[in-house]
Amino acid sequence: MGMFRLRLGDVTLTEHEDIWSKTIRDAVLVSAYPIAAWMASSWWRLLFEPLPPNNTKPSVDWRMAHELAAANQGFIWPRVILASDTELMQIWSTPSPVFERQSVRYINGLEQPCPINLREFEQTAAEFIETAIDRLSAMGVHHTPLANLWQEVQEERSDADATKYRRCEAELGFDPDDCPESVVEDALNLAERMGSKTLSELAPACSQNLSEAKPLSSIIELIQASGIQGKPDISIDYSVNPETPKAPWQRGNEIALLVRNAIDAGENPITNDKLYDLLGLQKSEYEGWNPPSRQHISLAVPSKENGFNFHPRKKYPTAKRFELARSIGDYLFYGNQGESWLTSTDMRTSRQKYQRAFAAEFLCPLKHLQAYLNNDYSESAIEEAANYFDVSSRTIESILGNNGLISSRQSIGDLEVSLPY
Repeated sequence: MGMFRLRLGDVTLTEHEDIWSKTIRDAVLVSAYPIAAWMASSWWRLLFEPLPPNNTKPSVDWRMAHELAAANQGFIWPRVILASDTELMQIWSTPSPVFERQSVRYINGLEQPCPINLREFEQTAAEFIETAIDRLSAMGVHHTPLANLWQEVQEERSDADATKYRRCEAELGFDPDDCPESVVEDALNLAERMGSKTLSELAPACSQNLSEAKPLSSIIELIQASGIQGKPDISIDYSVNPETPKAPWQRGNEIALLVRNAIDAGENPITNDKLYDLLGLQKSEYEGWNPPSRQHISLAVPSKENGFNFHPRKKYPTAKRFELARSIGDYLFYGNQGESWLTSTDMRTSRQKYQRAFAAEFLCPLKHLQAYLNNDYSESAIEEAANYFDVSSRTIESILGNNGLISSRQSIGDLEVSLPY
């Protein structure tokens, strides 16, 4: 037992009202063991399993691995949700509901997710677990289930092959040793072919197919199928300074504006023909493409002479434009980072956030949108703007909402507020 304090920036999430003593305290008396055991058992999924897509309610299994309350064991924990986007650990929290009749009522929450560097989170969590184990050892309590589990995790962390295996399991939505070995082997073989980072984008999107014998078959089928040949014809000078890291949406906005300047787009909407030209696609071939129904991923497989075999998935005109813009953004940034395969999904990883932000700013720059609307944010004005820029009304609402110009929960830039579900 001990006083537990959880603090993010200036917000103490463990600040609470003790109902019995009628006092306000910033640390709560709990056992460190349950939370340390929960962190250790959820280790790989916390670090590598992203949020499900927008408007998709997570499974109970996902919530058990990502919500602090799952530590349970009779203690009242603050409502905290943790999910990695591969670069940052995002943390959400809300106060205890007023109507909840408990001995402890947590007072504080976060208005929007607090991003923590993933490596920093990993180090802090490991130190907390080890502190709990060391304290037990100092009190003469050795070889606890927590100590044994953490020893296994430590051994896997120090073994590159074991780490790859556990990461694949987590990205597919499994606890350690719960994923069929054949499925993990399929994933590892795909990682060898397309690169582990590309697979990390695709595997979570295929987790909804886990009831199938071969949940990754949709990826394999796309690779083997004939797609649309294209050879992107665009390059920009953009480098990432490790000293000044940027959020995915900031990178997306910056690169989108660089591309618009490079092609002299000015204030004009981007035409379909320009999108085809930038990706080196034949207009007739692309417009005649009919993707399979319920295709959950888009993929561009490298072909000869720096070209790609594109497998788009969108069917509606504005959605197709947005998907093409995402491919341009993915090629420009992640292609320059050594990722030869291009992919887009509905997941909320850093790469997908970047793509969505790039596409929104490239097709409909905020500055030009504001000039067009001239402070008129009515429904009819938004519809007219969507028609002018040839994007969906939802995209317009998301851009305006993310920049605080209207009240909206939609999020192209993935700037979620409150809780993510």
